[in-house]
Amino acid sequence: MKTFEELKAKYPRLIPRRFGFQCEIGWIGILDAYFEVVDRELPEGSDYQLRQVKEKLGSLRIYDHGNATSASVPIREAHDLAEARSFYTCEYCGLPGRWSNRRGYLTTVCEDHAVRDGYRAEPCEDGDYVFREANGTWRRYDPEADTFVESVAPDWAR
Repeated sequence: MKTFEELKAKYPRLIPRRFGFQCEIGWIGILDAYFEVVDRELPEGSDYQLRQVKEKLGSLRIYDHGNATSASVPIREAHDLAEARSFYTCEYCGLPGRWSNRRGYLTTVCEDHAVRDGYRAEPCEDGDYVFREANGTWRRYDPEADTFVESVAPDWAR
C-alpha cells in the first residue's frame, strides 16, 4: 500500500472517504496494521469515529472514538503499538528511523530524510521513549521484539 487513498479503500467502514491524514506516507504500513485489528475486532454496526491521524512531537497519534474501541483489549493494544512503532519508523519512507530533533522540531526519520529545508535532524539521546502504564504496571516498547515488555517506571514518572 502506497497511498492514503488505498488505505481508505481497504477500510471504508473505518476511514471516511473525505478524511485527511496529517502525517507522511511512511507510516501507512503502521496504520494498515492498526486498522486491520480494528476492522477484525470491531463488531459490525459498532459506533466508530476516526477523528484525527497526525504526527505530533515526532510520532504518530491516532484519535478515534467508539464504545467498542475503548472496551476492546486487542484494539487498545494495536493503538499503543501503532504509536510506539512510529518512534522507530521514518515518517517519509517507512524504513527504520530514529526519533530526532531538527532545530526544535521533533521528527522520526531515516538517514536519507534527516535533512529537510537545509537543516539536519539530529537523533535524540539514545533510550527508551515509549512507555505505557496500566493498573500500576509499566511496560516499554521493545522495537526488536515489536511488543511491549514489563518494565520499571521511567525516570520521568518516579
